[in-house]
Amino acid sequence: MHGAMQAVAEFGGIPIALPAIEFQILPADTLRQAREAVRSSTWVVLSSINAVRAIARWPEFKGCQPGPSPRFAVMGPATGRELRNSLGVEPTSIYRPDRRLASQLCLAPTEIATVLHSTAGPGPALSRLGAKGDRVRAFPVYRTRCADGLRVALARLGSPLDAVTFTSGSCVRCFAHGVLEQPGSHSLLRSTLVACMGVTSREAAAATGMRVDVYVEGMSFYALLEELVLRFHKSGPEPSERQIP
Repeated sequence: MHGAMQAVAEFGGIPIALPAIEFQILPADTLRQAREAVRSSTWVVLSSINAVRAIARWPEFKGCQPGPSPRFAVMGPATGRELRNSLGVEPTSIYRPDRRLASQLCLAPTEIATVLHSTAGPGPALSRLGAKGDRVRAFPVYRTRCADGLRVALARLGSPLDAVTFTSGSCVRCFAHGVLEQPGSHSLLRSTLVACMGVTSREAAAATGMRVDVYVEGMSFYALLEELVLRFHKSGPEPSERQIP
């Protein structure tokens, strides 16, 4: 999150890093079905950067070059950049992660797609794939778990947070889990602005009972900060005294 923290500093805030999640690639022997599905697919849809990092470990993709099959589709430009950097492959299609993929992925009658995602599930963007009879198979290739150090970090905070920013549903769920374990957690977010980037984060926040104060539909952290700063200016007469974690 170095880029996001740098952006906060550029906006005049003081960034505080609270790692909420960590990623684990699933063991190779549990991914046999996923690898076989990929080999016989026309399209491989990668749901995140971590899905790219998972297949980058597979021998068949090391040093691979673009070819007629499979073609790669990715959720969001960041995943596309990871695909270029890790495999040297240009994605054929880049989909918006804050929109339903079912409405974006149009398969020809003879095409088959394999979606690679987290063990938490394909997520809202992928939830309706296959509803119209498309040949779509989905396999988890990595897991997301709550970071062990989050509760300790929250317990050491000496003052309330002015704002907390979320860029994924997993971050929301793990943060909420960590907060519930803290003494006085009921008041931790009482005076804290909650800012969510993307529909997945917003839906996760609502599911955990969080109040969402700032929301941007796209996946731009700068846009999120711009809206957060505007909200600070509207919320009180002394916005210059507030910090923006």
